[in-house]
Amino acid sequence: MDFSVTTPAILFPATSLILLAYTAKLIHLGSLVRALKNKFQQQQQPGLLKEMENLKKRIFLIRSMQAAGVCCLLFCSTCMLCLFANWLLAAKISFSISLILLLMALACCFREIQISATALQIALQELEEDKK
Repeated sequence: MDFSVTTPAILFPATSLILLAYTAKLIHLGSLVRALKNKFQQQQQPGLLKEMENLKKRIFLIRSMQAAGVCCLLFCSTCMLCLFANWLLAAKISFSISLILLLMALACCFREIQISATALQIALQELEEDKK
């Protein structure tokens, strides 16, 4: 297998796009938290506390995704430096770690999507109950 600088370089655009998407999710959740806080201060409904707890979990996962993505880029960069220095074993180890970190970020993303979908299902059930 040929292992050159182009191998870790292929992760840069993908990881950058993922980090951008995670940041957009975090910004969106931030506005949701502020809206829920205002709504709770006005109405103090117990259901809002459940939603806020759900958002806490999602924010934690998004922060974890971002951390894993940033570390992925750091190890990818380290891999490229090792390749320039002709340290092939260190480069392979760094690249392997960056791939593991990318997988961790994607796993956190998958879990966050599951939590988000569950929250939407609960909200839809509440709407149906209010309709009856």
